[in-house]
This record gives sequence, C-alpha cells and structure tokens, in this order.
Amino acid sequence: MIDISKSLGYAIHAIVYIATKPDGKLVRASEVARECGLSVSYMMKILQALRRAGILESTIGVKGGYVLAKPLKEITLYDLIVAIEPSREEICYLSTAIGCRFKKNCLVRSLFGDVNDKIKLYLQSVNLQSVVDSIGDKICIFFPQKHAV
Repeated sequence: MIDISKSLGYAIHAIVYIATKPDGKLVRASEVARECGLSVSYMMKILQALRRAGILESTIGVKGGYVLAKPLKEITLYDLIVAIEPSREEICYLSTAIGCRFKKNCLVRSLFGDVNDKIKLYLQSVNLQSVVDSIGDKICIFFPQKHAV
C-alpha cells in the first residue's frame, strides 16, 4: 500500500551490501552496482544521495569507495526515504500526487493524515540493523558470495 520507488529498494540493498563488508572497508560503486544488477551511473546517483544524507561516507580516488557513516542501528527506513526522495513530505501523499486543487484543505489528506503519522513513526522506529537481524543467515540469498553481517 505504500509506494516504494525502485531507487529506495536499491538503496536498502546497497546499504545492506556495504554493511556486509568488514568495518571501514571501502566499497566501490561499481561493485555495489554489479551486486544489485544496476548500471554504475544509476547506483552512483543512489549512493551520492545517501552520502548527502549522512548515511554513507565516501573517499575519492583509485582506492576510494563508500562506507557506512554510522552503524546500521542508527539508520532507519525513514532516513532512507528522506535521503532518496527528499521532496516527499508525507508517506501517504495522494492529495499531492494527483495535484489536488484543495491542497492543505483536502478531504483525502485529512482522512489519511493519522495513517501518515503512524506510518512515519513506524518507519522511524525500524532501523536497518533490525532488518539485517531478521534476515539472519538468509542474507546469502541476497548476496550469495558474501557473509552475514
């Protein structure tokens, strides 16, 4: 029921993949792109958005790459949404998505405002460490050649 963009889905995969690396090991964008089955340019766009949001740090150069800027337990699903889709003010945004002429006085917005608030609180409560922990040893399904975090 929530609209999840492809970029957001790939951002989650990218963060979890980077987290499978030993602490401090830089991961090149081309490696993350290959693991996610994306073009390097598309993955670069995602990784740069995550860097701007303070979720990743990057080092430029031949030996450069990306590393988590903070532990997975400090990164929430909501952080990723805001990083990848910063123009999204609400999770349930039907009235803005359809160009509602009522704007802030929209009946649909008032009906779903409480739902939006609850979804936002939930997404802020789910950190990526709990996501990885729930996957456990099954992480090899997503990244077959990697070990669990």
